Amino acid sequence: MKLFAPEGSAEGCASGECLPEAASPSTPLGVNGGPPQELHEADEPELPAPELRSPRPDPKGPATDEEKWRRAVDAVREASPRHGKSLSYARFLGFTPEGVRIAFPTDAAFHKSQVIGMSRNMVEAELAKSLGRPIKLVEDTSVQAFEGAAKSIAEVEATDRSTRERGIENKVKAHPALRNVLRHLGGALEHIAYLEPVARPPTAAAATPDEGDAGPSVD
Repeated sequence: MKLFAPEGSAEGCASGECLPEAASPSTPLGVNGGPPQELHEADEPELPAPELRSPRPDPKGPATDEEKWRRAVDAVREASPRHGKSLSYARFLGFTPEGVRIAFPTDAAFHKSQVIGMSRNMVEAELAKSLGRPIKLVEDTSVQAFEGAAKSIAEVEATDRSTRERGIENKVKAHPALRNVLRHLGGALEHIAYLEPVARPPTAAAATPDEGDAGPSVD
């Protein structure tokens, strides 16, 4: 047997000298096991005060009476395109506690009869839905009231359509392809047809042509 010399005691951290003293359960520990630190109100971080912002105003602002009237006419158009079109020929004179004042041109007797006649209750009911209160149509037949009012919706749309058609006509006449054709073949541009989109109500099922039909149906 070979005997070795007895080893000495471990020194340094191996002997446990680096370990912190055990703290009693009633003694709180600080950060990283150190002694507890007292916190004062002055030591607490100050949070920035919340920034108060006033609500942003609507950039468009409240709707004017003219805009409310336009929306109401559009609502009648959606419910009944025929009566809505007739109502658009009336000039808007203003709202009253009872309803709305309108004036028809002398050459719009048919449209006047569609609005003020038998369908008056239906038109007033649709206007009330849009404006949120009972509405009565009050017609002003004086010439002064009609001439002093702004143009009707139908008049404005007719002006816009005429301006748009003139712009299209000028573009067509100045198009290089058309000018080249006219230069080689001669002749002149006589008429331009403007096709407006027509909204059709959706149908439950597409129409099926009869077996004897020679071709597709013609609208």
